[in-house]
Amino acid sequence: MKDEKLEAFLRRRLGGEVMSGRPEETVELCRRIVGERAASVRPRQSFWGFLSDVFHFEGIPLLLSQSVVFIAACLTALSSPTGHYELPMYMPLFILAVMPVFFKGQRYRVSEVEAATRTSGAQLTLARLVLAGGGALVCLTFLLALKLYLQRSCENLGRMVVYCLVPYLTCMTAMLALLRRSRKSAAPLCMAIALGSVVFWRLSSYLFPWLYEASALGVWVAAVLFYSWLLAKEITYIIHANKEVNMYGIVD
Repeated sequence: MKDEKLEAFLRRRLGGEVMSGRPEETVELCRRIVGERAASVRPRQSFWGFLSDVFHFEGIPLLLSQSVVFIAACLTALSSPTGHYELPMYMPLFILAVMPVFFKGQRYRVSEVEAATRTSGAQLTLARLVLAGGGALVCLTFLLALKLYLQRSCENLGRMVVYCLVPYLTCMTAMLALLRRSRKSAAPLCMAIALGSVVFWRLSSYLFPWLYEASALGVWVAAVLFYSWLLAKEITYIIHANKEVNMYGIVD
C-alpha cells in the first residue's frame, strides 16, 4: 500500500514518468530526473562577474561624481599649498557623491526587489562599496601626492592621512548602518550627516585648533581604529548576508 501511494505521488510530481516495478528502480529514476533538472539550472554568478556588471551600469556615475569632488579638493590644495586643515571637509563629500547610487533602490521603490532577488541586496551593496571605496582611495592618493608636492616635504604625511581617514570612515560607516537599519528616512538622514560633517570639519580648524596639533595625533589614530572597527563590522554583516542570501537593505 505504501509503495502504491509513493508511486502515485511520484507520477503526479514527475509527469507520469515513474516506472512500475521495484521501488529501487523508481528511486533510481527519481535520482536521474533530479540530476538532469539540477544540471539544467543556471549556476549563480560569481561575485567578480557580478562586480563587472555593476561597474558596467553604475561604475561611471560613481567615478564621475567622485572625480568632481577630487577636482574641487585639488583646486583648494592649489590655492592654499601650505595648509592641510581643509582636507577633512572634502572626505564626507566623497560619501555624498556616491549616495545617489547606493540609495537608487529607495528612490525608484525597488528596494524590496533588490533585497530578495537571487543576487541579494547584500551582494549589490558590496559591489557598490568596492567601486566607491576604490575610487575614493585613488582620489585620496593623488590628493595627498599633490599636497606633498606643493609642500616639498613629507613631514605631515601621517597627519594628513589620519585627517582624511577619520571623516571618510565616519560617514561611510553611518551610510552603511542607515542603509541596513532604516527605511525611507535613511537617504535624507545620511545626507544630513554628510553635510553636517562638511560644515564641522570646515570650522574645526577655527573652533578646535588644538585638534590639528602634533600632540593630538593619538586622538586621530584612536578615531581611525574605532571607526575602522565599526566599518569592518558593517562589511562583515554584508558579506554574511551575501553568503546566506539573506535580505539586506531598505524595504519600502
